[in-house]
Amino acid sequence: MQQAKLLLFILVMGGLVFTTSCRKDDLTAKNSAVGLTLTNPAGLQNVKTSNIELTFKEINSGISTVIKWQGAGTVLPEGSYDISLDGDVEYKDDNGTYTGKIRGYKQGVVIKGGTVNVEIPLFLYDAAAKFVFKEIFFAGTITPQGKQYNGDKYFIIYNNSEDTLYADGLVIAEAAFLSTTKRVYTPDIMNEAFTAGSIVMIPGTGKQYPVYPGKQIVIANNAINHKEYNTNSFDLTKADFELTLLSSIDVDNPQVTDLINVNSFMTMHNRGFKSYILGRLPEGTTVESFKKDNFYTYAYTNSAGGETKANAYKFPNSWIMDAVNLSVPTVYEWILTSPAVDMGWSYCGKVDSDENRFGKSVKRKVLSTNPDGRVILKDNNNSTLDFEAEAKASLMP
Repeated sequence: MQQAKLLLFILVMGGLVFTTSCRKDDLTAKNSAVGLTLTNPAGLQNVKTSNIELTFKEINSGISTVIKWQGAGTVLPEGSYDISLDGDVEYKDDNGTYTGKIRGYKQGVVIKGGTVNVEIPLFLYDAAAKFVFKEIFFAGTITPQGKQYNGDKYFIIYNNSEDTLYADGLVIAEAAFLSTTKRVYTPDIMNEAFTAGSIVMIPGTGKQYPVYPGKQIVIANNAINHKEYNTNSFDLTKADFELTLLSSIDVDNPQVTDLINVNSFMTMHNRGFKSYILGRLPEGTTVESFKKDNFYTYAYTNSAGGETKANAYKFPNSWIMDAVNLSVPTVYEWILTSPAVDMGWSYCGKVDSDENRFGKSVKRKVLSTNPDGRVILKDNNNSTLDFEAEAKASLMP
């Protein structure tokens, strides 16, 4: 065991890259020392960490180097890295002593020459899941004539617990920002809240829509038989809920309950530039009071060098049950959530506007199956690890 706030010095040495055109002096890079300062979560006392594992993922090559830290160094090529940390923690608060899991994350760290010092804030995470996103089908399908068809998108939400849960009041929010365009937004609220563009909510009286352990609900873009319009699509008439879309594209099925639009229409970005969270408003919080208390005006420097201001809504991280960041490998720039709720991302399509993405989804992986047949899905708050990218949409025939 060791104190969670500590300074780790990891020796990073330039790797050798051999090509047929290399000159001799190209084969040796400068060595770099990397100092990592780990900062404890606020409010914890007598923090001790153990079993710390560091993952250095080189952004350009996608190569990951995993280190089980024991005070020794490592050798890495120079580059730009996303650094993630996993470990065990023991700590105290005013109510007693606890053990749990600890994590940390830092994006875009350039390791090149000299000494690089990086501060990584640590956070606690709860590996026990309840409602989670099982699948997000955002890419749509393509018609036999080669045209995009977007009406058949859907979410699947799964009860990953041992208890009967209720879908009443569940909120899905889509990011206001893009994972392919990184900007400095002020004020920066990411460590406390998710910046939401469109927000939708399942209606209900509180216990109107039970979801039993190991069962799921389907939320359709349009809950119709899409095969009537696109033979490459599928039937969504048996969906549990449907989105309320802009009137020009909303084909309502009166037999399927519509979601409430808390803030604008949710259409789902069909190339995967957005991120999604699943949560719930606290008891006693109405839609009106939520919008009043969480209105958020932010600013950023635009391409012309001036200031652009825009509005969105804050959805506090403490209200979030699950989150999934999405992007495209060739144009990815950053995740749109605090790493405390999701420290990874998944995708459909390896390049922007990839035609191979149609009919594919991001689908959560299976962790285990209980003797009673109930499936437990992976939930490490890391979409890179938890989701199968470019999976065949499960509702496709």
